[in-house]
Amino acid sequence: MEKHFKRAYIILCLYSIGLIFSEFAIAQTPIALEDKTPPIVLTEQQSSTNQEMTNAEPTELSEVEGLQKQLELLKLQHAVVAAQNLIQLEKYQQDLSELQRKKEKLLLMNELQFENTRSELANLLHEKEKRLLENELYAAQQTQLLAELETLKTRLALENEVYEQEKMKTFAGIIKQHELIVMQNALIEEANKNEELKIQLESSKLNFEMTKLEFDKAKQGLQLEEIAQLISEREHQELWESQVNKPQEYLKDPFVDGHLTISDRKIELDLVIVPGIADYVNERIHYYNNKNAEYPIFLIINVCFGGSVMEGAKILEAMRSSRAPVYVVVKTLATSMAAIITALAEHSYAYPNAIIVHHQVLSIAAGNQKQIEEQLDITHEWTKRVMHPVAKKMGITMAEFVKKMYENNSTGEWFAFADDAAKLKWVNTIVTDIRDTSFTKQPKDADAEKGGVNVIVSKTSEKMDSQGQRYVKLPRLNPLDMYYLYNPNHYYR
Repeated sequence: MEKHFKRAYIILCLYSIGLIFSEFAIAQTPIALEDKTPPIVLTEQQSSTNQEMTNAEPTELSEVEGLQKQLELLKLQHAVVAAQNLIQLEKYQQDLSELQRKKEKLLLMNELQFENTRSELANLLHEKEKRLLENELYAAQQTQLLAELETLKTRLALENEVYEQEKMKTFAGIIKQHELIVMQNALIEEANKNEELKIQLESSKLNFEMTKLEFDKAKQGLQLEEIAQLISEREHQELWESQVNKPQEYLKDPFVDGHLTISDRKIELDLVIVPGIADYVNERIHYYNNKNAEYPIFLIINVCFGGSVMEGAKILEAMRSSRAPVYVVVKTLATSMAAIITALAEHSYAYPNAIIVHHQVLSIAAGNQKQIEEQLDITHEWTKRVMHPVAKKMGITMAEFVKKMYENNSTGEWFAFADDAAKLKWVNTIVTDIRDTSFTKQPKDADAEKGGVNVIVSKTSEKMDSQGQRYVKLPRLNPLDMYYLYNPNHYYR
């Protein structure tokens, strides 16, 4: 309430000062009054007297007015100083109140800290008593365990003594049994001698019969040999017909007039590139180079989902260092690292309907922040080593390559059919006629149950669902493949 009165008093003082300033300004402003009274005619003496009075009055009036102005100015300054003092006093009182409030807050915080310290000390004492009790319990348990072990030791010593005595008894019984068996064997030996004499007699009879049978068998054998001769001739004829009986043809330039001719100098790269695949490919590249470095080597990719970037880089190095040219041929699907191998090969060919897929390098990071950053650096380095050359071949930067991946596919897995991939420089040549001269033997049907290709879904794989409807379960297709199947009865599932 006192603060409100002080503020009202200050406002009133300032208002009074404003009024004084206004009056002072009005007093200094000359007021021009329009005098409409007729002029007064004075005599010469009166005019002289008035002139003298007029000359004397302005000096006295100016001194009085100057003193009045000084007085009013002093009053005004006094009022301003009084108002400033009141404002300063109120500010000091506010600062004093704030300091008092902070002091009380600090006292309360000190009391709270003291109570927290007392609570922590009580908890520590409780924990100390708990630890002492646990130690006493552990010591008692150890004492009890030691007593049980002593008891067990005594019992085991007694059991060992009993076992030794029983073993001695058993050994004595075995000796007696052995003597009995020796006597029985002597009797059996005599009986066997008699049997041997009987067997010799029977053997003589059997030898006569066997000689007779061998004669008959020899006679039949001559007939069977004639039949076997005929069968052998027929089998050799079938074997001759089941093979391509002409020399393997090798071409230095296998791509002629739109036809790509593949020889038996080929290496299959399918499914996933796992550790060991690079050695498998490299050994064959070296073998074909050592055999002949003029004729090309064919790296055949039927369906390959990519795999280890380290193994793939090793395959690329073997291809670059090969003296014989390495032709990469994509027949169905080449993704990830297999797509990198295709793009960076000096000679690459693909069917127009083959699919090639590019995406960013995949990795899994685990550990602390520093370890994850180090693994991310390795990922960036592998990207630079295996993917930057592909972007450079396309004529774009790596950042543009990644951007286009997500523009063409929401997951960043950019796929294209080979005839479109050739425009992107992922593959060099599209070929519609591939002639493989490496198949010199007639292919045999593989058994699906033994891991072969299931080319026919027969009724032997037919099943029945819970509604009694018969159906056949189709095998799972590769990514980007789909069934184009007429199936109105939902028989194939």
